Amino acid sequence: MNHDLEELTTHCIRCGFCLESCPTFVQTGNEMESPRGRIYLVRSAIGGKLNWQEDVKPHLDLCLGCRACETACPSAVQYGMILEIARDKIEKEKPQRAKDALLAGTTNPTILKTQLALGRLLPGKRVPGLISHLLSGHAAEADRPTPQQEAHFPFLDDKDLPAIKGEVYLLEGCAMKVLYPRVHQVTRRLLRRVGFVVKDVSQGCCGALHAHYGNLTEARKLGERLIKSMPDNLPVIVNSAGCGSTIKEYGHLMDGQSSAEAFAKRTFDVSEFLLANGLIEALQSAKGLNQTATYHDACHLAHGQKIVSQPRELISAIPNLKLVPLNEADMCCGSAGIYNVTQPEMARKLLERKYDNIAQTGASIVATGNPGCHSWIAQAAREHGKKIQVLHTLELLEAAFVGLELFEEKPI
Repeated sequence: MNHDLEELTTHCIRCGFCLESCPTFVQTGNEMESPRGRIYLVRSAIGGKLNWQEDVKPHLDLCLGCRACETACPSAVQYGMILEIARDKIEKEKPQRAKDALLAGTTNPTILKTQLALGRLLPGKRVPGLISHLLSGHAAEADRPTPQQEAHFPFLDDKDLPAIKGEVYLLEGCAMKVLYPRVHQVTRRLLRRVGFVVKDVSQGCCGALHAHYGNLTEARKLGERLIKSMPDNLPVIVNSAGCGSTIKEYGHLMDGQSSAEAFAKRTFDVSEFLLANGLIEALQSAKGLNQTATYHDACHLAHGQKIVSQPRELISAIPNLKLVPLNEADMCCGSAGIYNVTQPEMARKLLERKYDNIAQTGASIVATGNPGCHSWIAQAAREHGKKIQVLHTLELLEAAFVGLELFEEKPI
C-alpha cells in the first residue's frame, strides 16, 4: 500500500462532521480521540512536530477503526487507509511482540482451537490478561469464547429446491471457522435455497486483522495466498463483515495488482448475494418466526462495505417476524477485532451502551453480520441474564425455514 500518507491526510478539511459519528469522541469528548484529531496528529508526526510512539500511537490505539467517520465525511477522506498506513509505520518502527502473538493466535485456526481447549482447563472464564496487560496496561474484559456446536439441520432435498445455477466459493476464515461453524452451515443451506452450491478449496486467513492492526506486509502475503487458492472467476461469498471489507479493498492493499482488483470485484457479502439471487422469494414459503428482532450494523459492513439495507430487507421478509429499529444501530459495539482485549475499558463502555440500546427495543433477538460483534454482544446478553438471543443474520434467516429451537445456545 504505497499511498502517500501525507497526501491522504490533506483531504480532511476539519469540518467536524465526523465528531458525533466517532464512538471514542462521543465517549470522551476529547478532540484527540476524534478522526480529525487523529489525522492532525498523523500530519504533525509526518512533519516532525510530534513523536510517533509517544504522541500519536496512544490515540491511534484507542481508535476502533470502525470507519463511521467515512460515512459521515463530506470530503470522502479515506480514514481507514490513513489509520492502517500510520499503524503500519508505527509497528515497523517499534514492533509489539504481544500484539503479533495475539494476532497469530486469533487468525490461525489450529492455534485458536488449541488455546480455547487449553483455556477450558483454566479457572475462570475471562481471557487471560497477560497479553492485554502488556498492550494496554489493563486486564482483559472479554470472556474466553466457546465454539458453537454444529446443528443437526433437516436434510435439504434437491427436489424441493431450485435447480443449481452455479458454484461459489465460501470464505471459511479464521475465528469464524472455529467459533461459529453453524454460521457456515446455514450459509451453505441458504445459498442452496437460491440455487448455488459451494466449491470447497483449501484456504487460509484473508489478512483483515493484520491490515487493521498495522501489519500490512503480512496482510498482503495472506491476501495473495487467498487469491491463489480461488483461481477461477466464481463469486467469493463472505459472511464476516471485517473480512469482506478487507477483501473488497485488496486493490488498494496490493497497490493496484490486477489479480487483486479482479478478486475484489467478485467478492460479495452473503446478504447482498442472497438478496440479489432471490432469497426474499424463497422466504415467502418459509414457516416464519413469531418473534420481535432488531439488527446491529457491523461496522465493516455498514461503513466499510456500505451494506445497510440488504440485511434489513432480508430479515423484514421473514413471515410473522417484526423487525424493530435499533437506536445507534451503526455505532460500534466495542469488539473491533482484538480491540476488546487491547482496550478493555473503552470496549466495555461501548458494549454497555450498545446493549442498553438493544434492550430498549423490546426485541427477543438481535442479529448481526460479524463474528466479533456476535461474540461481544452475546457476552453482554449472558451477563444480563440471556433475555435476548444473539444470532448471525444468516442464522435468523435459516431459522425462518427450520425453526428457532435449533439455534439455542449449546456450547461444547
